[in-house]
Amino acid sequence: MTWNPAPSPLDRLPEQWPDRAYSSFHTVGAVRWHVQQQGDGPTVLLLHGTGGSTHSWAACTASLARRYRVVAIDLPGHGFTQAADPAARAHQPFALAEMATAVAALLRHLDVLPRFAVGHSAGMPVLMQLALQRDIVPQHLLGVCPAIVAPPTWYVQLLAPVLAAVVESDAVAASGAWAAQRTPLVRLMLQSAGSPLTAPQLARYEWLCRQPDHVHAALSMMSRWDLPALMREAATLCTPLTLLAGRADRWVPLPALRRAARRLPAATLVDVPGGHLLPEEHPDEVLARIEGP
Repeated sequence: MTWNPAPSPLDRLPEQWPDRAYSSFHTVGAVRWHVQQQGDGPTVLLLHGTGGSTHSWAACTASLARRYRVVAIDLPGHGFTQAADPAARAHQPFALAEMATAVAALLRHLDVLPRFAVGHSAGMPVLMQLALQRDIVPQHLLGVCPAIVAPPTWYVQLLAPVLAAVVESDAVAASGAWAAQRTPLVRLMLQSAGSPLTAPQLARYEWLCRQPDHVHAALSMMSRWDLPALMREAATLCTPLTLLAGRADRWVPLPALRRAARRLPAATLVDVPGGHLLPEEHPDEVLARIEGP
C-alpha cells in the first residue's frame, strides 16, 4: 500500500492558529514534530486525541502557563507533525507502542520530564503506554474523556486488520478530506460528540480534516491500536490517575468508562457536565484537576 500525498500546507501554521507564537519544529528520527512550549515551572505535558492537534488545548494553555511549563505536541501525522521524509508518511509510528516510543524520543530531545501529564481522548492511552514503558514518571495522570473503552478481542484480532487495509488507503483519506471540504460531515460528526463548539473552534477541525495526511493519521491510529492489550497491562499502573468524564459524552459513554475504570486500581473517576470535547467546552473542569481529583 502506497501513500502519495499531494503538496500539503501542513509544513506551516495558519496565521491565526492558537498559540502559534510558541510553536517550534523538531526532527527526531523519522518524524518532524510540531511542539508548543510556554510558561515556567513544573512541566505539564498535553496530548490531544484522534483527529485533534495542539489547538484542542487552546482554552487551557494560557491559564496553565501562569504556573507551569506547558508542552503540547501534535501526535504523528496529526496537525503539523508529519514524516521528515514525505515519501515515508505511510510508515509513521501509528501503532500505540511505537507512537509512545516516538513521543518518548521527542521528550528526551526536548529535555522534558513531565510532573503532570494530561491526555484527551486517545491521548490518554498514549500516556498510559509511556508510563508502562517508564518513559515518563509523572506524579499524576489526567485522562479527559479518555478513549480507554476497548473493543472486543475478536474485533482486534479478526476484523481490525481487514479494515485497516481499507481505511488507511490513500483513496479513503483523500475522500474524507474531500467530504470535509464540500459537505457538513465534520460539523455533524463533532455535533455527535455532545460538546457545543464556537465557530472558531469548529473551523479549526474543519480545516484540519481537509488535509488528507491528517485524515490518514486519524484513521490509521484507530485501525492499529490494541486497547484490550493496553488495558490488561494498565491494571499494573501505580501512577495515580484521574479519569474525567463528560456526562453528555456520546463518543466515550459514561457507563462504559465506569466499567473500564474498575479495571484500573489507581484510577479515580470524576464525571462533570459536558460532552467529549471538554478541554474546549469546559476548560475550567480540566484545569481544576491537573494535579489530582
